[in-house]
Amino acid sequence: MVFVLAALPVQAAPSRSAPPDELIAVEPAIPDAVFDIRYATTNNFMGEVMYPSATCLLRRAVVERLSRAADLLRAQGRRLLIWDCYRPLSIQKKLWEKVKDPKYVANPKTGSRHNRGAAIDLAVVDKDGQPVTLPTEFDDFSKRAHRKRALKGEQGVEAKRLETAMKEAGFVPMATEWWHFDAPEAHDYKISDQPLQDAPQ
Repeated sequence: MVFVLAALPVQAAPSRSAPPDELIAVEPAIPDAVFDIRYATTNNFMGEVMYPSATCLLRRAVVERLSRAADLLRAQGRRLLIWDCYRPLSIQKKLWEKVKDPKYVANPKTGSRHNRGAAIDLAVVDKDGQPVTLPTEFDDFSKRAHRKRALKGEQGVEAKRLETAMKEAGFVPMATEWWHFDAPEAHDYKISDQPLQDAPQ
């Protein structure tokens, strides 16, 4: 796993004057986050590169929520570790071909909240960008990753910290994946197949 360790200055959240449903890059709003976009590497359950670039896009209103969560965690000496954001529908279809289990991969016929730019997979690292204890690896398709089990005991301390901040910022946690959170207005956004290389700043 590659971590970006340099501490970057914190910038303000995106302006609310722009359309809230616009897909925008997360990095300018939360520059101290660590981006480990797994589907842009072979370090994922597919075992192959799925994304043409390590790009993290979300709807502008969702980025504003995420910025609030980052502020809460920053005050606790933690930074966001981001694994996945917006996912084009064409990529969703490929994931579904591999794992046809709606508990873990959404059926592309109905679309994932990732395809709407309103879901994020993430964890936390310490203030220096170094790993902390997490319940499981990303995309662990087992009951160990289910929220009720993952947040228990010492192994679940950091995941619980993450959940508390994300819920306070307005996100909705997913029961079967401790790392997955949705914006409550996710279904207000259209499913998209916009290529990831077309990343507005």
